[in-house]
Amino acid sequence: MLSANSRRWFPMIAWRSVKESSMQEYEQQVKLKFKALSAFYDLFDIPFHLNRRGNPRLALAAKIPNQPLRILDVCIGTANSAITVSQANDQNEIAGIDLSPDMIFLAETKIRKRSIRKISIRQMDAARMSYRDGEFDVVMVSFGLHELDHALMMGVLQEMSRVLKESGRLYIIDYEQETGLIKKIILSIHLKIFEPSHMPQFLQYNWNEILQKVGLQVTSRDRYLFSKLISAVKNSA
Repeated sequence: MLSANSRRWFPMIAWRSVKESSMQEYEQQVKLKFKALSAFYDLFDIPFHLNRRGNPRLALAAKIPNQPLRILDVCIGTANSAITVSQANDQNEIAGIDLSPDMIFLAETKIRKRSIRKISIRQMDAARMSYRDGEFDVVMVSFGLHELDHALMMGVLQEMSRVLKESGRLYIIDYEQETGLIKKIILSIHLKIFEPSHMPQFLQYNWNEILQKVGLQVTSRDRYLFSKLISAVKNSA
């Protein structure tokens, strides 16, 4: 539970628009926010553990075939999605990237404790990846895109498309609006405390149009608890 001091402090580290700051300042904001959040970040997944049918990470793992696929997890965080996929699909090889060294430390600790051998993590800027074109069969991102303003998000999506093979699959897990009153209130409080000020706009994005702009075609959009899972395929050239 956040203390009163914590609640006052979190808005101070909330995002300024990238348009108002340099990329270096933006990266510092990312690291600062997730340094503060890393110690209790996994608490945000408690609702998913309590409601398996509403868990988008389990749904993601079920969509990915248990085949020798190379997968990139962008903004891997504490590796919740990567671990879920790896435990379900032991033939997948997952490379994860994140800007936050604190999140990476926690992710690597969890991976070692579970003796998972097919997840590796690097500190890397998702907007400037060092991977080759078409290097991955699958690219996924979980609760990462909403952190970015629209322009930067498009740059990250363009990079994700670039490193994805032709006809490869992209999966996005992120927040979705709720319909029930209690869930709407819970989600609203969470978004106001922890998430950037552009969340109302993010929740209204047209993902068909957004992904078409980076060469991807939406194949499905499924609702889960407080979240959605968007599946897309890379169009052949």
